[in-house]
Amino acid sequence: MDFRPLNDTERRQLISALRGNAEDNRAILMDRRDTSFQGASDEVTDDEVIEAIKSVPCHY
Repeated sequence: MDFRPLNDTERRQLISALRGNAEDNRAILMDRRDTSFQGASDEVTDDEVIEAIKSVPCHY
């Protein structure tokens, strides 16, 4: 995975989404293909929740 610093706009959007998550329980959205930040939302579909859970590595 290539790393690049966030530009100013991306940084402001991410900070805003993180605040929304902490203060208003807003979901933080990520692109499934490359895990890039995609914004925030008040509601997400059941399929999005299931995909997010599936994407977390689990080692039992």
